[in-house]
Amino acid sequence: MATLRLHHVNVTSDNMGTLAAFYRDALGLELLPSPPMIATSANDGTDGDEEWDEGAKFFNAGDPVELQLHATRRQPYLAAQEGHSVNPLIAGHFAFRTDDIEAVKAQLTENGIPFDDWGIWSVKGWYQIFLTDPAGNMIEIHELKDDALPSPS
Repeated sequence: MATLRLHHVNVTSDNMGTLAAFYRDALGLELLPSPPMIATSANDGTDGDEEWDEGAKFFNAGDPVELQLHATRRQPYLAAQEGHSVNPLIAGHFAFRTDDIEAVKAQLTENGIPFDDWGIWSVKGWYQIFLTDPAGNMIEIHELKDDALPSPS
């Protein structure tokens, strides 16, 4: 069985400025640098990280690498645009990180739990799957692939 550890909680809003200000100013969370983003549909089809400044913010929620809060712009048509059945940016989600995504997928399949395999889509090197629990809560599970790991110093 693959080990899962909580990595982030994703909250969504139609107003990124207000959402980011709340977590940064009212709660005092440290704003983190954006990881290398590779998704095209999530940044309105334009190139450059500046669009992600309006589409996603990353905050330290206890550990800047392993425990974060992601604030993202709500995107109601994302799943359809990407050819998927699950939309992780319509109402937010929480995410687990694993070291063996294939074992997680096998375990879910063995238990008859459907999931949507997004592969490496949003953040460079994050192999992501999405599913819902029986209450309808959205869950992301991802594994860092080699190209996302920091190079040894």
